[in-house]
Amino acid sequence: MEIQAILRKLGICSTYRGYKAMVIALTLALEDEDRLNAITREIYAETARQLGSTPSAVEKNLRTVVMRAWDINRTDLERMAGYRLEAMPSVSEFLDILFNYIQRSRMRKSKKSRS
Repeated sequence: MEIQAILRKLGICSTYRGYKAMVIALTLALEDEDRLNAITREIYAETARQLGSTPSAVEKNLRTVVMRAWDINRTDLERMAGYRLEAMPSVSEFLDILFNYIQRSRMRKSKKSRS
């Protein structure tokens, strides 16, 4: 649920072709952070397999999601990144930004629940 809420906040709704691919890609990264170091092999390929697509189609659709977020809600994307973005991030940078944002959010929630 948290991935979908973040994507919607960035202006990406479920009607975008890359929406499901981004949800799967982020889920894969959150399951194993090392996948971010081999995005083409570990994330694009597995996402394509789950969607019955090709890695190149997955990459193209993910780029569309990144462009949409950049065009619609750059301010929140920069807030999630924690720094000013000089240019539209690549797919791998976007995945890294959202991965780290989700991890930080989970840590904050974990600390609050222990208090």
